[in-house]
Amino acid sequence: MEEMNSLKDIINIKCDMYKDRVAFLEKDSKHTEFQEITYAKVKDDVNSLGTIMLEKLNLKDKRVAVIGENSYRWYMTYMAVVCGVGIIVPLDKELPANEILNLLKRSEANCIVYSSRKKELIDEIRKDLPKDMVYIDMNKDESDDMSYSLDELVVEGKELLDTGNTKYIDIEIDREEFKILLFTSGTTATSKGVMLNHRNLCANTVACYCLVPKMHDYTYLSVLPMHHTYEFSLVYIYGTSCGSRIAICEGLKYIAKNLKEIKPDCLFAVPALIENINKKIEKAIKETGKENMIKKVSKVTTGLSKIGIDFRRQVFKKVHETFGGNLRHIFCGAAPVDKELIRKMESYGFYFYQGYGITEASPLIAGTAFDNRVAGTVGKPVHGVEIRIDLSENTDENSNVGEIIVKGDNIMMGYYKDEENTKKALRKGWFYTGDVGYFDPQGNLIISGRSKNVIVTSNGKNIFPEEIEFEINKIPLVEESMVYGKKDPKNKNELIVVAKVTLDEEYITEKYGDNRPSDEAIHKEIWEAVKAINRTMVPYKAVKEVEIKKDAFVKTTTMKIKRYVELSKDNEKNK
Repeated sequence: MEEMNSLKDIINIKCDMYKDRVAFLEKDSKHTEFQEITYAKVKDDVNSLGTIMLEKLNLKDKRVAVIGENSYRWYMTYMAVVCGVGIIVPLDKELPANEILNLLKRSEANCIVYSSRKKELIDEIRKDLPKDMVYIDMNKDESDDMSYSLDELVVEGKELLDTGNTKYIDIEIDREEFKILLFTSGTTATSKGVMLNHRNLCANTVACYCLVPKMHDYTYLSVLPMHHTYEFSLVYIYGTSCGSRIAICEGLKYIAKNLKEIKPDCLFAVPALIENINKKIEKAIKETGKENMIKKVSKVTTGLSKIGIDFRRQVFKKVHETFGGNLRHIFCGAAPVDKELIRKMESYGFYFYQGYGITEASPLIAGTAFDNRVAGTVGKPVHGVEIRIDLSENTDENSNVGEIIVKGDNIMMGYYKDEENTKKALRKGWFYTGDVGYFDPQGNLIISGRSKNVIVTSNGKNIFPEEIEFEINKIPLVEESMVYGKKDPKNKNELIVVAKVTLDEEYITEKYGDNRPSDEAIHKEIWEAVKAINRTMVPYKAVKEVEIKKDAFVKTTTMKIKRYVELSKDNEKNK
């Protein structure tokens, strides 16, 4: 089995192996056409930037933060820092100025590399940052007294390399040393700083080799934010270790356009994106007026594919043309996906994989393999990872559901300057994920939800909000839902299940046009649908109240609802 000692192997070995191949496709600032960047250029640029960071900017063993839209320069910065400069600190580009300042201080950053779109925010907080902070603008043409130009630094670094300066190139990587500081998105609490090293990320990459065929000749479309470990580890690190091409999407509103331009083979996505894709497919099918016939054909072609006769791509050629014509592999993570949605996507001829991961695991823990994809599960533990279900906190003795705990080389070193939470999470070599789940009879992992989200009834029954949300989200009028427990007004010792929902305005407009029903009528229709869902569940899980939320839920960049923020809003309102 192929191994990786450190991420520097990508620069020193893979970039030489694939030197003439295209590594990245990226549009210029004018959004005209995609430019090709070869693996040979990647090696030169990373080594040049690393060299100048050491020799001119004195950043050896310092913390370098990076923030901005997905870009080749973002990747170059990350790799230059971790392969010999210091510790990289990726930041969420959606953060407001005060949060950026907070994380820069918490991480003790000595340098911030940012895109020009973030310049205004960075300028806003300069006065509160150390006077010796180094500022590098990714898109600036020339350096000045306020900040350096990344491109100019790369040119200067190349000049040093040409004179025989190999100080950066000769650095040997300690795979156990702390090199990556990632801040969690914080859906249930404030963000924690996750400390990773080269061993963690290399173990994750090797696990990917074992899960799916190595995709040397494949093109990826990068859509999700690079600061998120799911995107960076599985697309950028794994992709460049395989010699793949990574096309960088111009932004969410350009996805459809870029799919047709790039014609990618692979797409890594979150459930919200897959649901939007499916809605567009279903809308196109509905417009043909042949829904019933297409459903029957879909069942036949799916059945034939299971015995080796696969006509799905030919039958659904127009669907595939919408995505460029080459898209075959869709990888989905960050949250569970409805198994019916997976079956629909596979019926069109896509190979749909679901994985389970967490930032603290670099991130991959389990995944559905190429030849073993079971809808409704996240597959089996990946290579090098051991998973157990801890039932010690399970209050229901008849249930096999418990906290998911994992062990492997991909597990983090600990939380940055947070010994208390590190001790809670890492116990006797096992990482306690905070997620709850169980194994099916075939050994596939099924995620029930987050332990912090569990609603525990007075008689000890556990209710997982995510399971109920899955069903509520299928109601056509509902865009999204959040289920939680609150005190029963009639019995303060008991909790009742409450669903807060946002409306699918696009569906409402399409169905009713100018004759939009009143809010009361919409609420009544949703409530009737929820009552129908209640009848399919055990009584203690029944939703007792439905509230329509006028504004959107507060979310992370991977489209997960920040529950603690939403619940704290309610608490403030009810004071």
